[in-house]
Amino acid sequence: MRPRHFACLLALLLGGITLAPAAGNLVNVDLGDGGKACCLVLDGLGNVYVIGSVASASGTNVSVTKLDSANHVLSSFTFGGSLYDQPHAAALDPQGNLVIAGQTNSSDFPLVHALISQTEPNAPAGFVAKVNSSSGQILFSTRIGGLAAESFIRMGTVVNALAVDPAGNIYAAGSTNAADFPVSADAFQKSGAGGGSFGWRPFGFVLKLAPAGDRLFYSTLLGGTMANCFGGSHCIGRNNPSTTVNSIAVDRNGIATVGGATNAPDFPITAGAVQTVCRCQEYANNGFVTQLNAGGSGLLWSTFLGGTWYGFSQAPSGTNVINALAQDGAGNIVVAGITDADDFPTTPGVLQPSFASPSTLTSRPRDGFVSKLNPTGTALIFSTYLGGSDYDQINDVQIDALENLWVAGAFRRASFAQLSADGVRVLASQELTWEGQAIRTSGNIVVVLGVSGSVLQVPFDQVPELPNPLPPPLLPPGAVVNGASFAPGSNAVAPGTIVAIFGNNLTDGRSCLPPSCNPTFGSNGSLKTTMTGTQVTINGTLAPIFYSSPSQVGIEIPSELTGTSATVHVTVNGQASALQTIAIGPVSPGIFTFTSDGKGAGAFTHLDGSAVSAQNPAHAGELVILYATGLGQVTPSVPTGALPTGASATVAATTLTIDDITVIPDFAGLAGGFVGLNQVNVRLPANTRSASNIPVLLIIGGTASNPVTIAVQ
Repeated sequence: MRPRHFACLLALLLGGITLAPAAGNLVNVDLGDGGKACCLVLDGLGNVYVIGSVASASGTNVSVTKLDSANHVLSSFTFGGSLYDQPHAAALDPQGNLVIAGQTNSSDFPLVHALISQTEPNAPAGFVAKVNSSSGQILFSTRIGGLAAESFIRMGTVVNALAVDPAGNIYAAGSTNAADFPVSADAFQKSGAGGGSFGWRPFGFVLKLAPAGDRLFYSTLLGGTMANCFGGSHCIGRNNPSTTVNSIAVDRNGIATVGGATNAPDFPITAGAVQTVCRCQEYANNGFVTQLNAGGSGLLWSTFLGGTWYGFSQAPSGTNVINALAQDGAGNIVVAGITDADDFPTTPGVLQPSFASPSTLTSRPRDGFVSKLNPTGTALIFSTYLGGSDYDQINDVQIDALENLWVAGAFRRASFAQLSADGVRVLASQELTWEGQAIRTSGNIVVVLGVSGSVLQVPFDQVPELPNPLPPPLLPPGAVVNGASFAPGSNAVAPGTIVAIFGNNLTDGRSCLPPSCNPTFGSNGSLKTTMTGTQVTINGTLAPIFYSSPSQVGIEIPSELTGTSATVHVTVNGQASALQTIAIGPVSPGIFTFTSDGKGAGAFTHLDGSAVSAQNPAHAGELVILYATGLGQVTPSVPTGALPTGASATVAATTLTIDDITVIPDFAGLAGGFVGLNQVNVRLPANTRSASNIPVLLIIGGTASNPVTIAVQ
């Protein structure tokens, strides 16, 4: 007998895989106690620049170390002031100079030909500096920020992201709480940062500097002014949102695209974007991707990207942050970061379509994600989670010459990995003893940086290929059966029926089985169509999933399905089963039983909800409720995966035989509060015998259900 699941088994995604150490050159750049590496720059000549911070007498300074292709140190230098100077981004200009940006707390940070020499006293400021990559000579350096005093916490300004275009122009982006942050005359947003007496309100910003740092071509803020908050006085200080830009890419036409995070529902979004609503609440945020025009005076497009907050309305949780962004040759935008949302937008057939950890109401582990948007921000080319049951995140992403993606961070027991350009496969992956902070490619070499200064240089073909943990899903003949009667798979099933699909490798190794793991509803109000890496399509339509295990998956046949046959297709993390054809009929009645095999005592309850059993029998003349599935079309109709909003009765006439007595039920239709479940309210005949196994049969549209029994006394 095939098993019918009512227990939950959780297996770790990609658990148990051990990869051999990668070949290549590994070195640790000594940044000393308190030092931290942030950035990698490759010059195309085989040299690697490691940018970070090193401890000084009273803080930290910016550090630059140059390595050759064998990871030998060629030179190093430092610069900074007397307090804390931390680089966050770096790039190489067309002349081979290094441009470095970050944040400084030093009033004496070295300024050379500064465009902005004064910022708010005793508050952090951003900085941008161009230095000779060999000698360390500062060619120009400037502070970034405003002068106005902040009324709450002095957050100041930070530069998080940097890019240089082919003409040498410099683009810097980050976050500021300066109410007077310098903006250009025709800036897209000129004000909004700074908050008030009850809290701060940092905005993102994007600016463009001339190659010599002597002119500001444009500067604009980017953010919103209100946050969702419910609770009256509870919201004091919480209705000031926070926006930060973490990453930037610039194309050959000087078009900047930025990514980051915001909890402002009024963050500027364009019509037709991938996601036009922020699923945020208080501090629970969403990612965003925004493309500015060449003058920084308007948006080409802008979209949110994130899942729904969770928990309680006055203590919400939710993290959706874009850490990294890259642009391919076709103009597509790839973003990566972290999320703890179980409904982060993903696309069918990708590597990992579902959240790896349980969807709890309290703090959850986080998964990484990688998403590719089309050049207009109106569609996801692909979007996938990348993580396991632990805390995972993606810190950086790069696109190689073949358009494959390289990501660095801590995810699926790996420090870096190569993904296929379509997001369907992991081509190579390596577990190191440190988290990947930054990643760059040049030719067929990938270079990975750890936060402590570890640097690995390795050819692509020497990074271990990731073994596929499971073979593709397999559906035997007759794999799809009525989920109540378990009638043989050659029998037709009706639209809207709950069915069971039997097979092998039907999930990514995990199970989600009641009562410890239950299906969830998406933001559209319908049951989700992805669970444990599994998706099922019926004639190309994704089906809602009730439960899943490697050998059995429960779904609803789409209620809108027409015709006399349909194809079934199971996909697990991008691996697809062979198509299987099933028969479709107008009705396919099946009665649920307490033994979960379609036999014996039917799933009857008393009106108080207690189960009818030999110990709690029904009585002749009593009105009882029977639960079934496959009773066909109902009126009014209910969309696939949705809960009924009122009474929806079966279209076809329904009768029952109870102890060989024909009975017309009081009601036959959909059960309230459930998806795809039928409910039949029937009064037992007054002359029903007393026995523990009174026979019952349900007949609808001329088709009989599986025979069951009811205990009557």
